[in-house]
Amino acid sequence: MSKNKITTITRRNIADELTSTKLWYHGRLKESDFLNRLYDLSKMPSTDYRSEYNNAYKDIQQHVDRNSDWEPDWVFTDNRFNLMHCDDLTYLRFLRETLNPAVRPQDGRTEEMVAIYNQYLAKDGYEFYKADEKSGVPIFEARLVTKGQSDLTAKAIAIKKYLDTEYVNGKIKQMNQAVHSDTDLALGTGKELLETICKSILQNKSVPIDKGWTLPQLLKATTAALDFKPKAASDPAGAEKSIKQILGGISTIVQGVAELRNAYGTGHGKAADFQKLESAYAQLYVGVVAEIALIYLATNGEIEIATS
Repeated sequence: MSKNKITTITRRNIADELTSTKLWYHGRLKESDFLNRLYDLSKMPSTDYRSEYNNAYKDIQQHVDRNSDWEPDWVFTDNRFNLMHCDDLTYLRFLRETLNPAVRPQDGRTEEMVAIYNQYLAKDGYEFYKADEKSGVPIFEARLVTKGQSDLTAKAIAIKKYLDTEYVNGKIKQMNQAVHSDTDLALGTGKELLETICKSILQNKSVPIDKGWTLPQLLKATTAALDFKPKAASDPAGAEKSIKQILGGISTIVQGVAELRNAYGTGHGKAADFQKLESAYAQLYVGVVAEIALIYLATNGEIEIATS
C-alpha cells in the first residue's frame, strides 16, 4: 500500500491497551522466539555493544527473555520492527500472529485481544474476523470492513462442518474474496460450488446423475432426494410437501443467477470492453448460493465430495 490507513494513534492505543491488560503479544512463547517467526532476527542488528549479543535474536534473549531490562511495550517502538510506521499489511501480519493458536494460550483471552484490535482498527476501516476453525479453535484473519462480509464468512464456516475438503474450502474462500473485487469470478465459483454440493448429496443418496443436467435440474433432483419432514409437525407429510414447494422456487432464482453467470461469470469469452457485474448483485448471488447450500447440507448431514 502506498498510504497507510492505520494511524499511529490506533497503533499506540492498541499497544497501550495490550500492556495495561497484560495481554502479552508473544503469548506462550518467549519474545525472541515469537519475533523470529516473523523476522529473521539473526540478520537484524543488536542494540548491545558486546560481541556475544551481536544480532537481534541474542540481544532480545539477553535483555527481555532473561533479564527484563526493557519496558513491557518495547517491541512497539523498536525501530528494527517499526510497528508504529510500517505499512498496514506488515502491521496486520504482526497482529494476526499474536492470535495464532500456536502462540496464544487457550485461556479464553483470545477474543478479548480481538475485541481490543477491532475497537481501534474500526476507526481506520479494518477488522479481525473468524475466518476458519481447526480442532475447535478459531483462526483469525484481518480484512477491510465490507458490508455483508461477516455473514458470508459465518456461512462458509457452517458449510465446512458438513463438507470439509480442500476443494470445497478453496471454492468458498475464492467466492467470498471475489464477491467485491472480481464479481464474474464470484458468480462462476458459486455455480461450481452449488453443483458440487448437489452432486455430492445425490451420490450420497445413490441417486443416478445425468451429466447433461443443468443446475436447476440438479437442484430439483437434490430436493426430491432429501427428507424435509419436520419431526415435530402434526402433519409431517403435509409439511414436507409445502417445504418442497417453497424449495421449488429456488430453481427460478437459480435460473436467474445462472443467466447472470452466463452473461457475467467466468468461463465465457468476453469482449475487450466487458464491464463486470456490480458488486451488490454478485453479493446477492453468493448469499443465495450459501443459503441453498446450508439448507441442503443441514438436511442431509455430513457427506463426502462427489468423485465425478
